[in-house]
Amino acid sequence: MRFTPTLAAAAVLASTANAAYKGFNYGSTFGNGQGKVYADFKYEFEAAKGLPGTNGQFTSARLYTMIQAGTTSTPISAIQAAIDTQTSLLLGIWTSAGQTVVSNEIAALKAAASQYGTSFTNLVAGISVGSEDLYRITPTAIENGETNPGVQPSQLVNYIQQVRAAIKGTGLAGKPVGHVDTWTAYVNGSNAAVIDNLDFLGVDAYPYWQTQMANSIGNANATFYDAYRQTVAVSKNKPVWVTETGWPISGPQQNQAVASANNARIYWEDVTCSLIQGNINLWYYTLQDVQYSTPSPSFGIKPGGDLKAVNPLFDLSCPTGRKSYTAQISPTRSTLFRFESSPLQQGKTCNLVFHVPPPFDPQFVAPYTQRSPGGISVSRLDQPATEMTSSSTVSDGQSVGSVPSLLPGNSYTVSSGPCEAGIAGYRVDSVGGYDADFFQMTGPPAIGLFVEYS
Repeated sequence: MRFTPTLAAAAVLASTANAAYKGFNYGSTFGNGQGKVYADFKYEFEAAKGLPGTNGQFTSARLYTMIQAGTTSTPISAIQAAIDTQTSLLLGIWTSAGQTVVSNEIAALKAAASQYGTSFTNLVAGISVGSEDLYRITPTAIENGETNPGVQPSQLVNYIQQVRAAIKGTGLAGKPVGHVDTWTAYVNGSNAAVIDNLDFLGVDAYPYWQTQMANSIGNANATFYDAYRQTVAVSKNKPVWVTETGWPISGPQQNQAVASANNARIYWEDVTCSLIQGNINLWYYTLQDVQYSTPSPSFGIKPGGDLKAVNPLFDLSCPTGRKSYTAQISPTRSTLFRFESSPLQQGKTCNLVFHVPPPFDPQFVAPYTQRSPGGISVSRLDQPATEMTSSSTVSDGQSVGSVPSLLPGNSYTVSSGPCEAGIAGYRVDSVGGYDADFFQMTGPPAIGLFVEYS
C-alpha cells in the first residue's frame, strides 16, 4: 500500500517545465506618497536577491504602473533598475483611473520598448492590464471602503485589446497579456469575457481578509488553495499566476486571523514554500511597506530602516520535506490526513465528514476525478502523519467508521465525538474498488475529508 500525506488540506499544484518566477510587488511610491527613483528600485531589487534563507530566488518584480511617479507618461525608472540587476518584470497597466490614464500607460509602455530594446523586453514575464478592477466594482469592495472606481468587464476587455494592439510589431509582441484580480472576481460569471481575452490570470488571495470563512492561520493553507483552485477551475486552461498573497506582521484581527510575525512564518512555510515547490509563478506581498509610513495591517517581511541592513522579521527558509497536496484513494493507495483543533473547540462535537462533489462541467479542469465507484474506510492514527511519513513509518490506527458507497453530490458523516484540542491524524482507505483523486477544498462545492464542529 502506498500513502499520500495530505497535511491540513491543501491543493494540487500545476508545475511547469521552466523555473517559475519568484518575486515581490513594488509600488511606484513610498507610503508617504514620495515617488521612488532609480536608486530606490535598484536597492530594493538587490535586497530581494540577498534575502537570507531564499538562495537568491526572489529575482522578479511586479509593477502596478508603467509611469514614473510625478510624470504624465515617462517610463518608470524601475525598468532601468531591473536591467542593471537582471530582475524580471511583470509589468502593470493601471486601469482604474479612466481612458486618459490608460493611454498614458500605453504610451509609457511603447516608449520603454523603444528606449531600452531587448535589454528590457527580454526581462518581461508578462503584462497585466489592470489590478483588482473587477473586485472594486463589487458591493463587498464598496462596503469595505474602496475608493478607486474600478472597471466594468466590457471596458476592461477594451483596455486589454488596446494593449495587444499597442505591442504588436514591438519587442513586446508575443509577451503574455493578462489581468490581476481576486478569485471572487474570476468565479463571477459576468466576468467570463475578460477571461476569454487573457493569456494568464493573476490571482490575489489573502486568507487574512476572507472574514466570511474559517481564516485562522491553521486554516490559511486550505483557504488560500480554495481560492487558487477555484480560479484554476474557471481559467479555461490558461495559466494562473499568484500575483499577491501574504500574511500581516501586525494589524487588527480579522475574524480568526491574527497578525503576527510567528503567523507570517507559518504562512510562508505552508503557502509560499508550497508555491515555490510547486513551481507556480509568485509575487509575494511584500518586501517592505513601513518605509516612511505606518500601515495597518503591515505585510512587509522587513521592518523599517535600511532595507539591506535590517533583518527579516521571520525565517524565510523552506523545509526540505515536501508536502503533497493531492488526495489519492484507490485499492493500492491510501491518503493520510492531518487536522488541528483549537482549545476553543473543546466542549463541542467534532464530526468527521467526507464530501463528494456533484459532477463538474467536463470542458473545465475538475478538482475531483473518480475512475471507479465504491466507498471508504477511515482509521484514526496513533501518531499523526508528517511530511516524511511513508508506508513503512505510518503508525497503527483504529477504525472510526466507513461508507460503503459514495454518490456524487452527497456528504457522509463517518464519525462523531467530543472535540479534543491538538492534532489528529487519519488514514482513508478504499472500499469496494473506489478509485479517485481530488483537491481538498471547502468549496463550494466542498470536496474531501473535514472535521466539522457542532
